[in-house]
Amino acid sequence: MPWALFDLDDTLLDHDSFARFTVHLLRRNPVRAAGAVLMSPLVAVLFASRPWRLHAGSILLWVGTVGMSDARLDRIVQNYLHRLGVTGRLRPDGVDALSKHFHAGDDVAVVTACAELLAIPLCRAIDPRIHVVGSSLRRRLGGLVAGLHCHGARKVEMLAASGVDGEIVAGYGDNAADGPMLDLAQTAVLVNLPEPAAEAMRGKLRGPENVVFAQWPAPGSHTKGMNS
Repeated sequence: MPWALFDLDDTLLDHDSFARFTVHLLRRNPVRAAGAVLMSPLVAVLFASRPWRLHAGSILLWVGTVGMSDARLDRIVQNYLHRLGVTGRLRPDGVDALSKHFHAGDDVAVVTACAELLAIPLCRAIDPRIHVVGSSLRRRLGGLVAGLHCHGARKVEMLAASGVDGEIVAGYGDNAADGPMLDLAQTAVLVNLPEPAAEAMRGKLRGPENVVFAQWPAPGSHTKGMNS
């Protein structure tokens, strides 16, 4: 079966899903929130350096989950998604693109840096037919930290490891880190990229037969547009 590949954050969704969830974990408990404040100078230093940003996020995630059981965390995820209202945070043009591919008989995979802990139930709320490839987490000193980060070239590796192969008819992404994934597709759709960045990315892509620039408005907006 042919496949269509989608990024999740700021492509289908209107926000960074796991960053928002991590903030929720910290805010729901005053002790955890205070711990995050105490760690904020170190987090700021790490976040300022791109190679260390994942570690900055791991520190905050660890503070938000230390001492928490898997069962408790699963309940928090479900409650969070219920309160979030997933369908209300989806870009309408993204929903249309998903529907088009399912109607055509394509399989759909969401390939995301968001941890599967959140990405899988989130995508099940969008459509249970979606195959999810996301980042992994691991336990360390009683809390969760980043494991394999599904980002950049690793998206391609983790996609293959998940069993996705065959013809990839389209790929959708919103930044240069999605380039390796988009290079697998016959058509690459660059979502909401500024024109200079989109043109630069078009110049680097070698796999797609077509590169399409798309503007997908946020939920609630009535302005739509796509040009090739």
